[in-house]
Amino acid sequence: MQFKQFEKYTYIQPQHHLYLEELKHFVSKSKYLPRYHIYPKCGLMNDPNGLAYFNNQYHVFYQWFPFEPNHGMKHWGHCVSDDLVNWKEEDVALIPDQEYEKNGCYSGNAIEKDEILHLFYTANYKLENGKIPKQALAYMDKDGHITKEMTNPVIDGAPAKMTGEIRDPFVFEKNGEYYMLLGGKTQEEEGALLVYKSHNLIDWQYVGELDLSINTGYMIECPGYIEVDGKDVLMLSVMGLEKEELKYQNQFTSLYLIGTLDLEHLKFHIETMDEIDNGFDFYAPQVFYGKDKAPMMLSWFGCGEQRLISDKDMWKHGLTMPHILKISDHRLCNYISDDINKAFNNHHQFEDTKTLTESNTYHIQFDLSKQGNEWVRFGDENDYWEFSIDFDKNVMTLDRSHLHHLFDQDNGLIRQCEALNKEEYKVDIYVDNSFVEIFVNEGSRSFMMRCFNLHEMKHEIRFKYKAVGTIDYFNK
Repeated sequence: MQFKQFEKYTYIQPQHHLYLEELKHFVSKSKYLPRYHIYPKCGLMNDPNGLAYFNNQYHVFYQWFPFEPNHGMKHWGHCVSDDLVNWKEEDVALIPDQEYEKNGCYSGNAIEKDEILHLFYTANYKLENGKIPKQALAYMDKDGHITKEMTNPVIDGAPAKMTGEIRDPFVFEKNGEYYMLLGGKTQEEEGALLVYKSHNLIDWQYVGELDLSINTGYMIECPGYIEVDGKDVLMLSVMGLEKEELKYQNQFTSLYLIGTLDLEHLKFHIETMDEIDNGFDFYAPQVFYGKDKAPMMLSWFGCGEQRLISDKDMWKHGLTMPHILKISDHRLCNYISDDINKAFNNHHQFEDTKTLTESNTYHIQFDLSKQGNEWVRFGDENDYWEFSIDFDKNVMTLDRSHLHHLFDQDNGLIRQCEALNKEEYKVDIYVDNSFVEIFVNEGSRSFMMRCFNLHEMKHEIRFKYKAVGTIDYFNK
């Protein structure tokens, strides 16, 4: 296929449709594509946006630059599902074709009101010497028709002492009022979380900055709020946290805060705080309520600027599976729902030091313990990754330094975090070709990772000692 060159701030127009269909066909031949993760049919995908269970379907919108696997003019892509497993691509949801969004439709969330899904987003508007922050609104009815608010932007400009770096609206209802959280950067180059209030989702009043009493780096992005098991939970994506031995090892960090949100006094009272994920490729999580008001989360399966071997196939990144949220032992746990697990069958048990899978899309479950196996390796001796637990030091390690195809080396090839002071751990690993999700003790710890040794159909899995476990294969 002959690839075309596009200016960075090009948005989709009718003359591009044929080329994009050809590009999607080219991408469909890539040997690194997943089967049960959401991925871009062409171009680059990053933050999940506008997550909702609306009109008896799950809706996932996402940041999308369709023309090439690089960051460019961001549109909102859109896909839907009845079961969280089979996703159908819809027409592009938001195209940045208005003056106030001339540099892209950036991230935001969704809220339902009067049987209309309200889509909030940042209208990216750049000047030669900076940005003017603008927040915009669009509507989707039950037939899937999307229109933009005529009075956009619904918020124009920045409060005093703030820079133009304000973005990613997250709107929710609490105590009979609508509130919007916005990530931002102060003129002192510190991360800030701004609060706005509205009675009708159109007219917004600035309330102030939420007191978090934590290190907020130099920028907060992609804030989120959700209630889980009777507790308030804030989600923050933070830029500029200094790396520690067992914390904040990615280029950018996503945190959860469990506690109480006091909107009257603009204070979040923290009971527990930690990283949401401890793997390599996780950022910009967004939370929402799924079917039966289940608290859920999806995240970008990437972090920062990365060059991947799949770039040559003209697609980049993807999203995690939808995760269910719960609080256990004062921690926010994220794990895979039964609806998704039902898509895995052909149940096989193994009891050996080594096993060979039948495909490259599967769910494997086993234990690691102080009295038994402390590590597991996926791949052959010359091309593998390893997950291990040091029970004496109480440290979990994910190591992809032994892979043949290395990437993102500048940000390190090993991730470590504090373990949970247990003598035995239940480990669930979901492999979807080049996408790997690891959950320990039902998501008390989780690790998201991309790797590119696992595109062959059969995978060798090795343990230090004889292991007992199960493998279920994806079969949709």
